[in-house]
Amino acid sequence: MTILTRSLIIVILFSFLFGCSQPSLLKQNVQNEQNEQNEQNEQNEQPLIDPAKTAKRLEKQGEHQKAAQEYLRIAGQSIPPTQQSYQFLAIKAFLKVDMLTEAKAELAKLDVKKSYRLEIPLKLVRAKIDLAEQRVYQAEQWLRGIEPTALSIPLSIEYKQLYAYVLAAKGQVLEANRAFRELEKLTDNDPAIIKENQRRLWNSLSSLNQRELKQLEPVQDNRLSGWITLALLTKVSYPKHLQQGINDWQRRFPNHPATQDVVPDLVQQLAQMPPPQIALLLPSIDSPFGEYAQAIKNGFFIATDTEIGNNRPEITTYDVDAENIVEVYQKAVDAGADFAVGPLVKYTLAVLAESQPQLPIPTLGLNHLGISITTGNLYQLGVSPEDEVTEVTRRAWADGHRTALVLVPDGDWGERILETFLLEWEQLGGQLANSQHLYGNDFQFFIPQIIEEAETADMVFMVAPPEQARQIRPLFDSNLDGNLPIYSISKIYSGTPNPELDVELEDVMFVDMPWVLTPDENAVQLQAVMLESWPEERKKHKRLHALGIDAYYSLLQIQQLNQQWQGQTGYLSVDNMGIITRVQLRWARFVNGKPELLD
Repeated sequence: MTILTRSLIIVILFSFLFGCSQPSLLKQNVQNEQNEQNEQNEQNEQPLIDPAKTAKRLEKQGEHQKAAQEYLRIAGQSIPPTQQSYQFLAIKAFLKVDMLTEAKAELAKLDVKKSYRLEIPLKLVRAKIDLAEQRVYQAEQWLRGIEPTALSIPLSIEYKQLYAYVLAAKGQVLEANRAFRELEKLTDNDPAIIKENQRRLWNSLSSLNQRELKQLEPVQDNRLSGWITLALLTKVSYPKHLQQGINDWQRRFPNHPATQDVVPDLVQQLAQMPPPQIALLLPSIDSPFGEYAQAIKNGFFIATDTEIGNNRPEITTYDVDAENIVEVYQKAVDAGADFAVGPLVKYTLAVLAESQPQLPIPTLGLNHLGISITTGNLYQLGVSPEDEVTEVTRRAWADGHRTALVLVPDGDWGERILETFLLEWEQLGGQLANSQHLYGNDFQFFIPQIIEEAETADMVFMVAPPEQARQIRPLFDSNLDGNLPIYSISKIYSGTPNPELDVELEDVMFVDMPWVLTPDENAVQLQAVMLESWPEERKKHKRLHALGIDAYYSLLQIQQLNQQWQGQTGYLSVDNMGIITRVQLRWARFVNGKPELLD
């Protein structure tokens, strides 16, 4: 019952009891009570002053730390559950400026039992703290404890945002990108959310290695493709290649969001990039392989001498063998090596490859293990004769031959050559004209017998060093009237023209590397330097020099994740296991004792 109603009742009662003897007095009393009611209504209609007005203003101004302190001040003057609500707002404000210590301290003080409807918001806060402290699994568990379909729109957005961050932190880039796109639609492309999403996506991509990044390609999303391509560029250690890559990237992705922040940072880093450090892991000079190692080392250094400024690497050479390779390799990594080249000896390389599933730095072994191996960051490059044998089978088959007479030297090396030829030739559909293929020191007696028995042969595959080949070649003229074409590999040629002796190899066709048969302009310049510096070594280990040169340039190609490139030892191709093979080698035929190009 209102005061006015009560007053009217009293007036009526008074009128009834006392008649109308005092009408003016009663009228005045009613008017006074009505005025009091109006004043009270006006007071009730006045807006309440928001105690958090100052804190909210500070947050809008980006002063999140001051805002948090203001929320805590208000909390100290409040009672539950209002007190806990202001504590919660303070915690969120601290997190916006990455003040984790302060946020966690206040979270520990917050009495959840006295709070009102803070259970889910607190789970989201705890997930955010775990993410910030790299506890991705714990963050994911907090989110799994929430039923997203029951959330309000603001909480749903926060939940989806944190879930996308978890995906990004786990390296699930494609899933994270989809979640980010969905989140941006929900928030009407809020610029602040987009910028944070891009930061998280970039951090996720930057944490992946080259192979992982390459596995993400190709993608239909052009924006994501730009991020992935840019992340791949950051794995390049040579300033000139990074600068060139950035220029190419900007032409390809002219309006990409990374041009606003990430690319300027990368350009700024260029001037500060130190020279790359390379660890050269080779057998000691006094070891059985020391002479070969020295030739490769000289080729490697000749190649690096062409670089200038910050592009010229700092090279440290380490003596390694099977006993110390793991320890020395780790020593090189600890010393700051960006890349490792070697080992050379197959068994030593195998020990390193089996020492750990993922090598810490890109490592280019100078041999082929010949077995399937999945060690991450390991690449294998060598002047493998097996590559040349494969080229021989393809050439001979293309020339129309189907039945081969095969002669290779006895021993492990010869058996490897024979095994490769048999495998490749039979896969093509070819046949063999002889059952005995290996020859020893008595070849002058043994080989004529093999030739006589191989009446069905329409070609010869002969492997021998120059000295022996010059004695074997005439045997075919004596027994087969010189009608069969003879194919061989680079083993048959010393690498230096010697027509007086090599006239005995007339018409023999062989495959060899460009460095020997068709040196390009760069090769001619490098060979001139080598001839002046190491004249005898150049004659003896010419092809190993080329391997050293290709080892250096292959590092650059691997950094840029190129799958094929022209090298001095051949046209090089790397597969997804990191094995680099030589293809498209050069062919020559001995004419008057000199090799003449066939193609």
